[in-house]
Amino acid sequence: MFPIADENISIERPYITYGLILTNVLLYSINFFSGDSLNNIFAFIPKNFLHGIDIWTIITHQFMHGSWGHLLGNMWFLIIFGDNIESNLGKTKYIIFYLICGIIAAFSHMAFNAESVIPTVGASGAISGVLGAYIVLYPKNKISTVIPFGFIRIYKIEALYYLIIWFALQLLFNFIDPYGGVAYMAHLGGFIGGAILIKIFGKKKNKNQRDLLYTWNWNHH
Repeated sequence: MFPIADENISIERPYITYGLILTNVLLYSINFFSGDSLNNIFAFIPKNFLHGIDIWTIITHQFMHGSWGHLLGNMWFLIIFGDNIESNLGKTKYIIFYLICGIIAAFSHMAFNAESVIPTVGASGAISGVLGAYIVLYPKNKISTVIPFGFIRIYKIEALYYLIIWFALQLLFNFIDPYGGVAYMAHLGGFIGGAILIKIFGKKKNKNQRDLLYTWNWNHH
C-alpha cells in the first residue's frame, strides 16, 4: 500500500514540512559523503540514553537516516500527510508537535529495548505521529494508493481505513520480527502519541476548511 496523494485542504504553503524535508535530505547527504560520521554522533542508543549519555540524541536521531531508501520513504509520507497537519496546527505548534511525537516514538522503542546498544535513526517515529493526527482530523480524506495485485492499480481509500491497515501492519511486523532492523514499536508509539496530542495541540476544522474540502470533492467527482 503505497500512497501517492491525498485530498489536500492546506490553504498555505507548508513551509515547515518543506524545511523538515530539506533538513533531512541535507543531513543525510552530509552523512553519506562523510562515511556515516553524523549517525555515529547523533543516533539514539537506548542503553546510553538511560545512563544519561548523549541525551540530545532523543531529538537528533529524528533527522538521521540509514539509507537513501529509508530517507526517501519517510520524506514521501511526510510530504503527503504533513501539510494538512501543519495547516491545522500552524507552523510553531506543528514543529513542536512533530518533535514531541519523535520523542514519544523513541521512548516507545526504548521501553521494549532498554538494553539495546544498536543505534536508532529515522524520522519515521515523528512521521507516525503525523499519521496519528491525520486519522483524527481527516478520517474521510481519500488517499490515492497503489496496491499491486499482479498489476498496478490506483485505489482511493478513506484515510481512516488506510491508516488502520497501516497501524495493523506495523503491529503484525513487530510480532513477526521484533528484533529486526525496523523499530516498529517506535512507529506504533508515535502514531498513538500523535493521535492523542492532536487533541491538545489541534484545532477543529473551521467553516472555510470545510467549504474548501467540499469544493475539492465537488470538482473531483
